[in-house]
Amino acid sequence: MVARVGGRAVQDTREDVAQNVAMSLWQQVSREQIITHPSSYIYRAAIRETVRAVKQELERRRTHASIDADSAPELSSVAPDPETHAIAAAVAGDIEAAIARLPAERATAVRAHLAGYVVEEIMQVHGWPYQKARNLIARGMAELRDALRKGGYGD
Repeated sequence: MVARVGGRAVQDTREDVAQNVAMSLWQQVSREQIITHPSSYIYRAAIRETVRAVKQELERRRTHASIDADSAPELSSVAPDPETHAIAAAVAGDIEAAIARLPAERATAVRAHLAGYVVEEIMQVHGWPYQKARNLIARGMAELRDALRKGGYGD
């Protein structure tokens, strides 16, 4: 349940959330509070602790980002020269053409993957089961790599 509510943000802290729920339950019992519906109490405690963990993770990331931004070196704002721009456009066109040759669902999954979405997000958006989304991405990326190799990119 923690993974479903918190997603990737609490992936590494599931045990901490479970321990906080157990502590909350122990505190209620030690105060001699009667828990009339234990399963509901545990469920609400798990949700509450997961939300807290997500908030802490977001705050940690925000703090990290501001520290990184403050210490980041100045980047030059020089635009790429026309030749570099033309090469990049040609490569992008070749990638898009290779993706367009994939079966429709694979192409959709590959585009989402290349845009930075993870399997869970792709499966939720498209209503696919986890295994289908994972397979579409894996097979689509393999076909894309092969097509690009045949087109002269890579090895």
